[in-house]
Amino acid sequence: MCLNFFCIFTIQYIYSIKKPIFVKKLISFDFDKTLCFTPEPEEGKVIFKNVTGLDWPYRGWWGRGETLNLEIFPIPVNPYVYKEYLKYSDDPDAYIILATGRLSKLRKEVDEVLMSHNFSFDEVHLNPGMDTFLFKTQLFEKLIRKQKPDVFVMYDDRFEHLSNFYHWAKTQPCEIHIIDVINKTTKIVNK
Repeated sequence: MCLNFFCIFTIQYIYSIKKPIFVKKLISFDFDKTLCFTPEPEEGKVIFKNVTGLDWPYRGWWGRGETLNLEIFPIPVNPYVYKEYLKYSDDPDAYIILATGRLSKLRKEVDEVLMSHNFSFDEVHLNPGMDTFLFKTQLFEKLIRKQKPDVFVMYDDRFEHLSNFYHWAKTQPCEIHIIDVINKTTKIVNK
């Protein structure tokens, strides 16, 4: 009897792994200036100097883990987006991801910021080192094919990406909501 139970359990377990997981809503949040107000280079360098007494010692900004150091920089959440996050985090039909242009080498620092605000995502994706728009659209297409959502909702702040996302969305098989978090507007495609 134990052996039969074990076999049935194993078959069900293997079946559940291979069985595709479909969701009704696929939700994506960007990180910088969308989910969290991370410091921009100009203000961040001033804060860095005030806190450490040192000038910013690096050439770049966005690729540096130091820009997410919570002991130096206050990184508050965007209240508008946080309310949206909470709405979806309570929705059993929603699969929630974070997709950021921050480089994958900053995974530890991004995770620390997320944990400091008790964010929890089904998946977190960082840029492997390519154009951010291309990274995101390839990721979104892969997830849409895999998850087969009825609707894909994306939150972003970058004006140049938002208009390109609108044209990209027309090529996708599901309804897409593009949320401009700066202007708090929504464009719906493929309804």
